[in-house]
Amino acid sequence: MILRQFMAVMVFSLLAGGMMPGFTGSARGGEPEWAEVDSIPDHSTFTYDKSAVARPAPGMVGVLTRLVYLPEGKAETLELLGNARKYEGLAVSFFSYDIDCKGVKSRLTRVVHRDGEGKAIAEFDLAGKTEWEDIPPDSRLDMIREVECK
Repeated sequence: MILRQFMAVMVFSLLAGGMMPGFTGSARGGEPEWAEVDSIPDHSTFTYDKSAVARPAPGMVGVLTRLVYLPEGKAETLELLGNARKYEGLAVSFFSYDIDCKGVKSRLTRVVHRDGEGKAIAEFDLAGKTEWEDIPPDSRLDMIREVECK
């Protein structure tokens, strides 16, 4: 069961792209400031919260991203998950990443999947459990890195 949950996290992570407290507002306590990174018609919209960007150490950035599923994207994701009943109401996923600006690497630190009413379907705290991975050039996460690692 743990392996299946981990695989679900990795599938969602791949769709998303790649230290934040919670997923309901910015790190500064205000409303999120979602900036669109990429959108695929009828599939998904990928954004990140500019107001929640953290800089915990020189050369490091923490970001909160949001993947909103549209009909084709949701169907594709549910199929990848083996049509797991648990995720039938899936509407949006939030991913927190740490980004090593100089090393061009990221690590996933937290994932929350929510239904259309905002209710959490699944939450995964991955802090200290994931390895640093190269950020693929021109990926969604690379686009965020280019903006926030200046």
